[in-house]
Amino acid sequence: MAKTPTGKPATEKPLERYVRILEIVAGFPGGVSGTSVGEMLDLPKASAYRLMKSLADVELIEQSGPSAANFKLGRRLERLLFSGASDDWFKVVARPTLQELSEKTGQACFIARLSGDSVRSLDMVAPGDLVRAYIVPGHEIPAHAGASAKAILAFQDPNFIASVLDKPLKRFTAATKVDFAALVEELQLVRKTGVAYCIGEDVDGFAAIAAPIRIDGQRTQHSLCVTGTIQGIIDTNRETNVAVVKRLAEKLSKLLEKQFRQTLQRTA
Repeated sequence: MAKTPTGKPATEKPLERYVRILEIVAGFPGGVSGTSVGEMLDLPKASAYRLMKSLADVELIEQSGPSAANFKLGRRLERLLFSGASDDWFKVVARPTLQELSEKTGQACFIARLSGDSVRSLDMVAPGDLVRAYIVPGHEIPAHAGASAKAILAFQDPNFIASVLDKPLKRFTAATKVDFAALVEELQLVRKTGVAYCIGEDVDGFAAIAAPIRIDGQRTQHSLCVTGTIQGIIDTNRETNVAVVKRLAEKLSKLLEKQFRQTLQRTA
């Protein structure tokens, strides 16, 4: 195979060097210097730093610790990896907490996930015969009328929120909100309180309470939700349900973050 003056294969593409740098940086969670990367790839020191600076400029790697010479994987790359994590991975980690929520509330509970510009139920647990057809795994949750969707949507950027809600919306019941300004105001309250509600907005007589599952540095993509009749969810046990949903969502956030970090280290 033909060689370049530096001894590299003539067919090596520029993008390949960036990928190889990312592979090396991933193997050093505590950070690695540009000098070391250059030695591993047989690149001049200046070339290694130039390539790494380009990766840092787009947040695929970032400085590690007090030394500006060391780099680790960047938050942007971590967000890409987190966004691409398989549903099965989340189900395994979340199932015990989901079961705990169902046991404590006596209601059907589920995890919702943002996928593209829609929110769908990911996994659910329900005591006895409380399984509701409208929350079976894979079912799309209306962004403007479902508590689980609101809990996720509230923590997205304004442009994304507008793309989802600033259009004609379906009115499911008399309680369904379809006005964009009113929905934005409600999402602002969700951000402030950390809890979202649906009270007869998607199905008459039923309600839901949801809390976001938030992982530091990652886009909010999941929520934890309890659902049932308005009487059982809101009228008689509202404060208790809110407290347990928020507490277990925070617990799940910590569990998922720990599992995600461990997964990053294993794949490094």
